[in-house]
Amino acid sequence: MAAWLEQKTRRGHVDEGAGAGAPAPSPAAAGATGATVPAASAAAPAGGAAGAAGAAAPLVPAVDAWGDAIAAAPERIPAPRHAARAAAGGAPVPPRVCAGPGRLRVAVVGAGKVGCSLGRYLGESAAVDVAGFYSRDEAHAREAVEFAGGSVFASPIEAVRAANLLLVTTPDTTIADVWDELARAAHAGEVSLRDKLVVHCSGALSSSVFAGARELGAHVCSAHPLYAVSSRFHCWRELGRASFTLEGDDWAVDLMAGLLRARGNQVTRVAAGAKTRYHAAAVMASNLVVGLYDMAAGELVRCGFDRAEAEAALAPLFLGNAEHIAKDGVEASLTGPAVRGDHTTIDAHLACLEGRDRQAYQLLTEQLVDIVRRRAAEAGPLA
Repeated sequence: MAAWLEQKTRRGHVDEGAGAGAPAPSPAAAGATGATVPAASAAAPAGGAAGAAGAAAPLVPAVDAWGDAIAAAPERIPAPRHAARAAAGGAPVPPRVCAGPGRLRVAVVGAGKVGCSLGRYLGESAAVDVAGFYSRDEAHAREAVEFAGGSVFASPIEAVRAANLLLVTTPDTTIADVWDELARAAHAGEVSLRDKLVVHCSGALSSSVFAGARELGAHVCSAHPLYAVSSRFHCWRELGRASFTLEGDDWAVDLMAGLLRARGNQVTRVAAGAKTRYHAAAVMASNLVVGLYDMAAGELVRCGFDRAEAEAALAPLFLGNAEHIAKDGVEASLTGPAVRGDHTTIDAHLACLEGRDRQAYQLLTEQLVDIVRRRAAEAGPLA
């Protein structure tokens, strides 16, 4: 595969994802149509027999290369910082997932919106195979497999046996339960977690939910898309423009960063202790905006609009402002009475508003005044 990827890179066709245009077929569909696999991939060593039986290829130690799993876009992948530190300190460098000719096999526990979307999104990578899905609702798992490929697993234990990378995309309240089941099975000798990469996708929880992972030889992290994933089968196309936040052990974070950067995503690492604050920020920019929009629509209804008309009327204003913020930043996007220092208009607004709408208006106006002051301090007096 290395020669094939090198050729693809030289030609500028690094990633075979869904980027632009028509959606790419799922891995299952590609197999059904007889899509060719790079010749070097077919030449995998004897581990292929195990792969045919549903077990993941062994993880191959390698210090000097990222390996095929993240070689699809080598120019975007930073040198593994932890490897240099480990080498300098004389500590052993952990093995790299798929450093040989194999592909990274990903299994997903949880077949909801994030599980289906992220499984399909990563599965479109030239370096990833989707091993399959587990869900407490078997029908959901079957739908996910039809959408993204792989097999239906009877348990999380069966899923991790078939994968190098296990994505846990269940609700936050059940992530620890999934891990406890895997850890008990590992302690009982029913499954090995050594050199497995185990990742959850919670925005609020840190990787510490994977208690005892180091002792079991697993590499763990959290990987959260800073994006509102609202659909099981459509949002995967939108993940290419999402920023991802990673937290966890160095090796796991570096490999996930490589996979995501190879797909074109921005990646930021945060400390475990910052996860709750980070998630609160995400809620402010996503869910709370919905509440604010609802308040605005409600005020228009009181002006004589019907509900659907009010929501539709606000859409161009909302979308235009959001695009301006995304393109030019908060300070350059500020308009309205707060930036003009128009206290008369602000007082009139507060006088006609009531209850939570009035409180929200007042609090957010105070925030806008802070932005005005910040901008003045940075750029001098306003024109």
